[in-house]
Amino acid sequence: MSLISLSKLLLLFSLALSLFSSSKENSFVAVVEACSDVLVTPGASSKGDAMIGYNADDPALYGVLYHYPPTTNNNEDDNVDVYDWDTGKYLGEIPQVNETFNVVGNGNEYGLVIGESTFGGVEELAAQPGAIIDYGSLIYLTLQRAKTARTAIKTMVELMDTYGYASEGESISIADAIGEVWIMEVIGRGPTYSKMGAVWVARRVPDGMVTAHANQARITTFPRDDPENCLYSEDVVDVAVHYGLYPEHSNVSDFSFSDVYNPIAFSGARFSEARVWSMFSQIADTDGSFQMEYQDYAAGRNLNKRMPLFIQPYKKLSVSDVMDLMNSHYEGTELDATMDVGSGLFADVHRPRPLQWDYKGKMYFNERTIATERTGWNFVAQIRPNLPRELATLIWFAVDDSSTAPRVPVYASSTTIALPYEGKGTQQGVAGKLMKLDMSKAFWVQNMVSNLAYSRWDDAYPIVRSRIDEIHAKFQSQVDETDNTALAVYHSTSAAAAVEVVTNFSVLAGEKLHKEWLDFYGELFVRFRDFSTIEAEPDNTRCGCSVQQPGLTDRNKKRIVKETGSHYEVPHEDTRIGFDVESIY
Repeated sequence: MSLISLSKLLLLFSLALSLFSSSKENSFVAVVEACSDVLVTPGASSKGDAMIGYNADDPALYGVLYHYPPTTNNNEDDNVDVYDWDTGKYLGEIPQVNETFNVVGNGNEYGLVIGESTFGGVEELAAQPGAIIDYGSLIYLTLQRAKTARTAIKTMVELMDTYGYASEGESISIADAIGEVWIMEVIGRGPTYSKMGAVWVARRVPDGMVTAHANQARITTFPRDDPENCLYSEDVVDVAVHYGLYPEHSNVSDFSFSDVYNPIAFSGARFSEARVWSMFSQIADTDGSFQMEYQDYAAGRNLNKRMPLFIQPYKKLSVSDVMDLMNSHYEGTELDATMDVGSGLFADVHRPRPLQWDYKGKMYFNERTIATERTGWNFVAQIRPNLPRELATLIWFAVDDSSTAPRVPVYASSTTIALPYEGKGTQQGVAGKLMKLDMSKAFWVQNMVSNLAYSRWDDAYPIVRSRIDEIHAKFQSQVDETDNTALAVYHSTSAAAAVEVVTNFSVLAGEKLHKEWLDFYGELFVRFRDFSTIEAEPDNTRCGCSVQQPGLTDRNKKRIVKETGSHYEVPHEDTRIGFDVESIY
């Protein structure tokens, strides 16, 4: 036996030993803090739009709207610096292409939109020495270089295979202006395979269907002879065989990408797939059948009954419906965290991290919801194929928590970004400005509103949601008017003139919303100051207001009495029982 063969055999033996001698989860990268995506095809949309909803969840992520202006006639010797999106670490440089496209957020001027969620997967495959392309660079380089979903897949594969893939496993959402919507899952080829880059599978979402992903690989088996609807790397099985993850002589048609590269475990179900279950349950039917059928799976009790990759919604979805899907905290389900003692005095869904915690030698966890305080920014992209490509794509963008932050509509062809939202990211070599409060930036103002709502959740959240819904309805009407104006200018003058119209609208909308939300913070602060509820009462000669003490709910009273016994009980001999103690004390 050659030394090469012997070393390879030893590697496989070592890998197999690590896989089978340790717990299954310890051999895989557990990613539970990242992102949530939903993908809607035109046939599942009320207006025939392709849509992607995406929450970028990371407490170190500074929420700004990235903008890459288009370039032409680039010098063939020009290079692009590549920085890791998660860490800001410089990874290297790659050659620039001759022409790049205008990119706003996660969409470009041709209607291509890309989102992601990290699933981690087999730990060994994340290490690829010399790799330059991380998942963030993969997204933003591709948006600058590709016009359609299929071209995006080709571009991403070329980037990874040429320069190496520097990240863990990813699920990638892709949609374009011709109405194609794809889910693509990738994972690196690891340190010892003969080729750099990543193995991958991409499934086209059937028109009329919806899919979603949230930090757990979801593509299992896939058709190998249907290039119109399924694309994959030729060595997607070979890499698994190389690392001892899949038997060499097994039938390739039985190969499941998720089960091999990111096997489902309790954490993958409860922290990740439960978010998909939440979205699917809201749109699959009206009688709760889907929710109940997959409840044990989402809760992590039955890992064998996996959800389908695609579902057909019982109704066609509007952009508002997609926004609502991204607001979920599992309300009304068995995973609703407002029902236990951790919700505090105001039925709050939020819990301090870490996600998992130990007590007296046992591990416990908090629920991982779709809407979360950890979000840096989020969007719902709406791609309208009935409009010229310069007007087709709207990025409804917000910073911070998707359930407590209003989304501003920004056309993806915009040439300027409103100052409250403008900024660069770590993938551009710029660190987020998280240690200095800046009231001129939407990120900070929207965080202020969110954090105030967290402190009085049961009281404040309904008011926040109502105001957001009002703002979105107003913006939707304004978008309709802007579409009509820009379309008339497009036909009567030029595409460039129409782009100027939508740019002006996007900038003005961002500036106005920022001011409005700062004013709204003032309203909330005045109303919920010092644990009181203070409302306007013009006839009140003392303060022009009424001050109410909401007190405790019966549920909280019961908990306190159960835990403290008679500690807070008023003695019977106190003659002031029933007296208005508030007037004195």
